[in-house]
Amino acid sequence: MASAIPHLHFPVTWKSNPRIRKRKPATATATACSLSEASPLFRAAKHTVLHSTINFLLVFFTYMILLNCKFLYNWENVLWVDTFVKSGMVIGLGSGQASGMAIEYLGRQLRAGALKDLVGIPTSVVSASEAAKAGIPLGEYENSSQGCFLQIDFAFDDVDIIEEGTLISVIGRRRLQGEESIIQEKLVLSIADQLVFMVKEDLYKCGLEGSIPVLVESLNWLETAEEIDDLFLGDAEVWRRPSVGHAGPLGGDFPLVTTEGHNVLDVIFTSPIASLAEVANSLEKVDGVVDHGVVSKFPCL
Repeated sequence: MASAIPHLHFPVTWKSNPRIRKRKPATATATACSLSEASPLFRAAKHTVLHSTINFLLVFFTYMILLNCKFLYNWENVLWVDTFVKSGMVIGLGSGQASGMAIEYLGRQLRAGALKDLVGIPTSVVSASEAAKAGIPLGEYENSSQGCFLQIDFAFDDVDIIEEGTLISVIGRRRLQGEESIIQEKLVLSIADQLVFMVKEDLYKCGLEGSIPVLVESLNWLETAEEIDDLFLGDAEVWRRPSVGHAGPLGGDFPLVTTEGHNVLDVIFTSPIASLAEVANSLEKVDGVVDHGVVSKFPCL
């Protein structure tokens, strides 16, 4: 019987897939994935950024692919799919404009017969809808009765920023809506064997700026917000995200509530962020914080 991914209600039919294995999400910490300038991983990323002659900057590793691009929205910029996606793979389907083009291109390749037997695992309602339109069969990432996770061979996703030197990224700044889930998106990325992150080139740098979304328990959200505000006193403002428009720091009469029932706080940094890893670690120690938009738990070399 068809079923939906837990917490999300996609307007598509799910197809079961036998490629299931017992597996836990990756648990590597941000500090374990931090890279020094002497690291081969870091040198490869720097080399790619400095010496690229095409629109996409690609670095391929055993577990990590960094995709950094100047112009996301031309068809030429999804041709990396031909290099990394093979028939029979289970693919984590990202969310965002660049991911949407990649999903559409995967559908074209399936219809042309260049790819066969793909199964897509969407990271959001939007990517599930785009995959359904493209004709990509969808599967469940988790078998709740067996306590297993589907083997995801490869995943791609738009990210808002990437911290140069660590490859730690932030998601959920703009596109998160009530029916989408940072928790779902991060889980799909964490159990993938290989990753592509897509970001505009000027947002791959040190000293990042802007906001970090934080999921909090809705019942005592104000106390959690005050603790976060004290934590970053003088460096950030904390606003509850509204479901519509701009309603001020308290989120107005209609604050955003995620499908899991959480509120979203936007921690808006007014000065450059020295370390995303330190920010993430600090947030995780605050009572009432459920998750956040910092993606740091990926496999390392």
